Amino acid sequence: MNSSLPTLDSDRFREVLSNWAATVGVIAVRDPDDGRIYGTTITSFTPVHADPPLVLVSLGAGAQALPFLQEDARYVINLLAEGQSRIASVYADSYPVGPSPFPDDGPPVVEGALAALHCRVNSLVAVEGGNRLVLGWVEEADLDPDARPLLWHRRATTTLATPTESSAASRSSD
Repeated sequence: MNSSLPTLDSDRFREVLSNWAATVGVIAVRDPDDGRIYGTTITSFTPVHADPPLVLVSLGAGAQALPFLQEDARYVINLLAEGQSRIASVYADSYPVGPSPFPDDGPPVVEGALAALHCRVNSLVAVEGGNRLVLGWVEEADLDPDARPLLWHRRATTTLATPTESSAASRSSD
């Protein structure tokens, strides 16, 4: 096995991956000692396994939620809906300021989110640069079937085209 690091320039890597659309989410955990909620905006999220349900999130070393995500800790992955870009922006900051979108008690679920995955930490994996991969068992899931996802694409939030818009676009390109 070759142990040398890849030579692809990190700016080029970021530029290429900025063209990959991803659902914007907020991973949130309630501090068991004082009840405060710590959240971090995420786009690096993926389902890993369906049975039993397991998901993966990649967090930077400075993520607000990271210190509270220890073995067996409970957290929520809120997949944001159209119209929730302000929430994504607030929790992308290291020190979020503004009104909390979370309830005073119970799991830290964002009201109006597309989906909320109630998870329990399975394991944490340290990766290069101080980042952590958080693997979590999904114990419960909420879904708003009428909501549309908030997406991150080309370094900006966006939404899906409506079926009418996408049908018209594909007909015009034929």
